[in-house]
Amino acid sequence: MTRISLLEDQKAIFTAQREELENNRGDIYVREQKALEKALAGFYGVFSEDVEVEVTRGSVYFKMTHPDYSYKKELFNLYLRDNWNEDGRVFRGIDLSYYTTSTKGVDAWELKRLQMLGTIAGIIHEKHDEVVDAANNAVSAFKEEYAAVYKEMNELGSEIRGVEQLITLVVKEKIEKDLKGEGVAFEKGRNIGLKWNYSPNVINIKLVDLSKSGKKGTAVFTFAHGGSTSREENVNVSSIIDQVYGLRENIVQHTLAE
Repeated sequence: MTRISLLEDQKAIFTAQREELENNRGDIYVREQKALEKALAGFYGVFSEDVEVEVTRGSVYFKMTHPDYSYKKELFNLYLRDNWNEDGRVFRGIDLSYYTTSTKGVDAWELKRLQMLGTIAGIIHEKHDEVVDAANNAVSAFKEEYAAVYKEMNELGSEIRGVEQLITLVVKEKIEKDLKGEGVAFEKGRNIGLKWNYSPNVINIKLVDLSKSGKKGTAVFTFAHGGSTSREENVNVSSIIDQVYGLRENIVQHTLAE
């Protein structure tokens, strides 16, 4: 088994662990939403059963079947204002959002909506602080769970980035070995920047006559069109390696499998 495959296997393990944590986070979110919905239901539970209430984190949407539509039409919405401090997310207030219109005669649906709008407005006017406190109490029970899962996710994220950096390093080492050996061939012509104003379309390339520092060298390459061979002196070795690394999916001959 190659170094790269070993690192890829380790990355896969870390990635699977992170995905499991993401699932755990999703479970926490679902339970938090149910707790928030239950906590707030005591304030808007005065409405009839034909009113659909959807609670997402910090928002409550009210809808009701309309005779002229195939879907439930929006009544009004509540939005919990929040900010973040050392304790995490904290609700500070609640806003009521609604649309305005006019009615003609006995528009039963709109008149009923206006009646309910008055009811919810009264609740916000009289029990604003109670609603906010109830929301904060509902979500506070989940803060430690969120903190723990995010801590683990961040740690795994660091591990994954570390493995990815090692994979990149190993692949570049292999590419460098190829470039300084038999060269690298591409499945089709690729542009390689040899100088700031010169990027020939090549089918293969290798590096020879390296400087003592190894930073400069001569690029020997074959043009994709015409098949003639050419060379360019004093090229930046690191730049060539980086460019070939970026084109690694197009390499047809290399030592990456070693």
